[in-house]
Amino acid sequence: MLTSADRAVLEESYRSARRGRDAINMIIAKVEDDELALDLNRQACKYVSLEEKIQREYQKASEKLPEDSLIDRTMLWGGIQMNTLLNASTGHLAQIMIQGNTRGITDLMKTVKANKGVQKEYYEMAQEIMDFQEKNIEKLKAYLR
Repeated sequence: MLTSADRAVLEESYRSARRGRDAINMIIAKVEDDELALDLNRQACKYVSLEEKIQREYQKASEKLPEDSLIDRTMLWGGIQMNTLLNASTGHLAQIMIQGNTRGITDLMKTVKANKGVQKEYYEMAQEIMDFQEKNIEKLKAYLR
């Protein structure tokens, strides 16, 4: 049985990993730079493994996975489409991904700080995602022009 703190951190961790993967899947078709495409594909693979790791925790706890929010996915898709309508340059795509990773870190950090009683294991999972997103930002900075 998960505590409310455990559930909140696991849900936000799962949401963050899923949102990162979804954003990459939505933006990858617009990427013309082979190096950026390779970096994004590597990031997507890591997001999938993070999602699977969190899914296993839900299974261990006999809990249901959080539902995908159609509104969140639609807003993400719409935001990417609008942001790339007039500018789909490599630098701009990297900037969009940097902003997404920054938002992921911020949202997850807020959730962790608001749920101090979370199990160490779930805290470490959230920290792994935030560290990964921080590394993504550092890699993506190389594409800014």
